[in-house]
Amino acid sequence: MNLDSNNKDIFDKESEELFSLLKVTWNKPKEEIWETWSKERKKASVITMKPKSNQWILAAAASVVLLLSIGIFMSTYTTSYETLAGEHLTANLPDGSIINLNARSEISYKPYWWWMKRQVILQGESYFEVKKGKKFSVESSSGNTEVLGTSFNIYSRDDRYEVTCISGKVKVQANETKHSVILHPEEKASLQKTGQLIVEEEVNVENTKAWMSNKLVFTSVQLIEVFKEIERQYGVKINFKGNDDLIYSGSFDKLQNVEDVLEIVSRPFELHVTKQNNYQYIITE
Repeated sequence: MNLDSNNKDIFDKESEELFSLLKVTWNKPKEEIWETWSKERKKASVITMKPKSNQWILAAAASVVLLLSIGIFMSTYTTSYETLAGEHLTANLPDGSIINLNARSEISYKPYWWWMKRQVILQGESYFEVKKGKKFSVESSSGNTEVLGTSFNIYSRDDRYEVTCISGKVKVQANETKHSVILHPEEKASLQKTGQLIVEEEVNVENTKAWMSNKLVFTSVQLIEVFKEIERQYGVKINFKGNDDLIYSGSFDKLQNVEDVLEIVSRPFELHVTKQNNYQYIITE
């Protein structure tokens, strides 16, 4: 008897019985099961990212509001300089231009908008040294001055408006009539009551700038205006009871005592100076 052959027969018989126990029972025909499984395989596993539209709109709106706020801030934020009676001040602008302010004067400008528009608002008297670049303008209640790069002096108080060109060229325009003139060095434009600008040639520009050296020079100026300037330079109050049409020409050093200055100015007109206190004076005929 062949032992190996018998063992093989026994192993095959036991294996067949074992696998018969592992037989899977299907509830559906195998063709139907295969078809269902094939369809499931063909379905793509896709992850859809749905944008949160409301959040996106809110974010965009917030960005627009932020940009508008920054723009409004830059175009409206203002820097101002103001001098008191008897005070002079030097202001440096963002482009390196320089403004010297006389007593009781005020300027303002927009530092964050400066590279878009070089514009200064002036009330009083100031001397400008402008760096070359875009148009530079000085607005006041009576007129507008435009330059590209030059030096000039502007006096703008009440109805008196004068622009003196020191170097370069200056365009001056009256606000109400829009009458304009072009000034060259040593020329001065004065606004008349008619709204027209009258140009004076060969003016003494050193006299125009004298106030920056604490010297006051007056050439054919109404006496009442002289007293107003003394008030600004010394911080006093002057009650002038005299003829407003009187014209004065002369000069003095600001280092002089205010009482001495008043006597010097009043003497040619035989006016009397009375001191009320340290800050108030009366001048009569």
